[in-house]
Amino acid sequence: MKKLIIISIAFLFTFCSPSNKENILSKNNLETAQSFLDNIIINPATAKSLLHEDFTFAWMGIIEQGGKIWNRDNLFDEYFKNIIPEILPNGIVLKTVDAISDNNGVAIIQEGDAEGKNGEYDNKYVWIFKMKDGLIHSVREYNSDILVATQLYDYKLVPLDKE
Repeated sequence: MKKLIIISIAFLFTFCSPSNKENILSKNNLETAQSFLDNIIINPATAKSLLHEDFTFAWMGIIEQGGKIWNRDNLFDEYFKNIIPEILPNGIVLKTVDAISDNNGVAIIQEGDAEGKNGEYDNKYVWIFKMKDGLIHSVREYNSDILVATQLYDYKLVPLDKE
């Protein structure tokens, strides 16, 4: 009987400690964020189901759609349905190369492989997820503005005149 009590106490300390609960929450947050990225284009209903009702998304660039705040509806009805197919007509392959997570959020680093409307577009991405109530509350996307401007939009790089 003593042995059973000791094993039970050890189990409780091991699997019910705050740090283990935080590790489980951190892992769940990472799985949710990765699932969102895996499904945003191919299965938008699944991706949308992972979003908090007060969800916001923004690409943090400084051109075109940069800084515009999207919600859980117009993100899929406009952004991923109209804007992304226009600038990436053949789609994009995103590969996760690193990630970190905790009980409040996730950062996922990805490398993209695509053909933009103006040529090869192989950008690197950092996605910052904030979580609330087990769902994605916000996503902020960071990548190279120069690649977006030149390969997806019609910006041209020109040298500055030195006087």
